[in-house]
Amino acid sequence: MKKIIQSLTLFIVITITSACENQLKIVQPGATSVDNFYKTDKDAEEAIAAVYSSWRASLYGQFWLKNLLSDDILCGGGSRGDNSMYEQINEYNFGAASTTVSGPFAQYYNTIYLANLIINRIEPDSDVKKRVVAEAKTIRAAVYFDLVTLWGNVPLVTAELSPDEYQQPNGDKNALWELIETGYRDALQSNSLPQKKSTVNSAQPARLTADAARAFLGKAQLFQGKNEEAFENLSKVINDGKHALVADYENVLRAVSDFSSESVFEFNSIGDNNNAFAQGNTLWGIMNGYRSDKLNLSGYFSGSHGIYPSGWGFGNPTSALYQAFVAEEGTDGYRLNSTIRTYKQLNGIGITLNPGSTLYGNEGYFNWKHRYLGSEVLVSSFGFSTTANFRVLRYAEVLLLAAEAAVQTGKNTQALAYINQVRSRAKLKPLDNVSLANVKTEKRLELCFEGVRFQDLVRWGDTQPLERQGQKIPTFTGLKSDGSHAVTYPYTNQAFGFKKGKNELLPFPEHEMNVNRNIKQNPGW
Repeated sequence: MKKIIQSLTLFIVITITSACENQLKIVQPGATSVDNFYKTDKDAEEAIAAVYSSWRASLYGQFWLKNLLSDDILCGGGSRGDNSMYEQINEYNFGAASTTVSGPFAQYYNTIYLANLIINRIEPDSDVKKRVVAEAKTIRAAVYFDLVTLWGNVPLVTAELSPDEYQQPNGDKNALWELIETGYRDALQSNSLPQKKSTVNSAQPARLTADAARAFLGKAQLFQGKNEEAFENLSKVINDGKHALVADYENVLRAVSDFSSESVFEFNSIGDNNNAFAQGNTLWGIMNGYRSDKLNLSGYFSGSHGIYPSGWGFGNPTSALYQAFVAEEGTDGYRLNSTIRTYKQLNGIGITLNPGSTLYGNEGYFNWKHRYLGSEVLVSSFGFSTTANFRVLRYAEVLLLAAEAAVQTGKNTQALAYINQVRSRAKLKPLDNVSLANVKTEKRLELCFEGVRFQDLVRWGDTQPLERQGQKIPTFTGLKSDGSHAVTYPYTNQAFGFKKGKNELLPFPEHEMNVNRNIKQNPGW
């Protein structure tokens, strides 16, 4: 009898437990499992939208990381320590714990994960699905390009990982570059990416085109020293005749030039006051140095036509960049004055330093290229967000990449044609002969503050200017009696600056090193 009671009790416990478990297995309303997704064209469109969104989400972090590592900007702000993480990057005084380093790294791999889901799960059996897979391969390649040029031998992940596969080792650089090139080639060979029909046609705005994939491929090949292949692809984009430089360089990054003939690929910034931060461009205001607490902007601020009285000054031009412009263009250079304005020039339009105020991390030069216009500011953002799009790749960069590839392969005629197009727009005399030094100079001036300088300096082996970075931090106090800039250097530290054998690559983030026993840290970190 006792055994029967025990058996009955056990039966009741099992029955109740099973019933409870069944009740806990509730299907979440509105949720679709991974196994049931990636089936239809609609699924594919939603999936690729998530990839674009993740890639776009990396823009803020990568913009600051790439620009602060260059010798073209000073990390200013209200005072010393206003943004210590940015200061540390700009001065080469950071380590693996830096969130400015870890943020983009994590976001890049999130994008890769989402792209891998599409590449591995979507059967390209319709035009929409073919395009979506091609886009995913292009985006994954573009993200890996940044990872390999900034961090080096990063983990190579092309599939969904099970928990016991999370600790991936360093990837092989050759295999990484092959993945990048293959991604671009596969996308092109699918013939499924949109094609521009003319310079005024934008194909599908904010969507990758065949020319964009080919230009990215050419850039990747140039970074590897595959100059002939790079020239072939880059010149093909140029000869395609579907892109052209906009005439007005002063507004090349402004909303009036969104999706212009010069756009190879850019992310859109939607003028939606209900989603000002998620859909707007929050970079320009943080970067420019028109601080209303330091400067009197009332003389120039005039409704939508002037500079919006807001700015944080975390991207002030260096005097070295200004002098590089002057050496090539003179103080009255059209492109110079469309890019940088001196304090004396600002005085001429009514912008003055408030009595008793100084500008930390500033040598008396102001970013005009990213000036914050009242006509572009989203009112609900309180001056934090603008409607201007974010350019990822401009046609001017394609021309200069092609010019470099042409120089490296002895194609002087083509190199001159490409570089002189850029110089013509800048209202400079055409060159009769072109060298790699000419291309380097032109690229610095044309693309400053656009996140390409650091990666170029590293691949060229031209990192010497970075070695002094952060050793003397300026504070601008106004004009001297002779009209020159009054600058003091209250913060000095000779230990700061780029270190050869170390700073060519960023450190793998501290968290990654703590949880991944299979990855080896980069040299010097």
